[in-house]
Amino acid sequence: MLLFLVVLLHYIFLFSPILLFAIPVDFIKDYFKFYFLALIMVPVQWGINNNSCILTNVEKKLDKGNNENFSRKHLKWLYKPIMTTIGFRWESQTDLDKMSYLHWGFNYILLWIYLFYIHKCKLV
Repeated sequence: MLLFLVVLLHYIFLFSPILLFAIPVDFIKDYFKFYFLALIMVPVQWGINNNSCILTNVEKKLDKGNNENFSRKHLKWLYKPIMTTIGFRWESQTDLDKMSYLHWGFNYILLWIYLFYIHKCKLV
């Protein structure tokens, strides 16, 4: 059950910039600053954690038989077709890392659109 909650939290955090567009602004206005800060700190925690996500490490500790990172284990359905289209190899850890960076770049673009174009900076 705890493993399921960690994986669910990881999914929610990863896809929350897309979900943000469906949530009424009144529900998130007071917390958006903290949410935004948490999302932009993701690459920082990778850097201080040897290019690994803290939630991935928790998942690996809870699931003893698992040694794969979150992207390889849970995001193949999304990443592999995109990687094939742009010429990345699924088997390459370097290419998978690049795909993760592209995903977070897309998330940041969504946050930028949401903050500066949808809500005209009224959230900060």
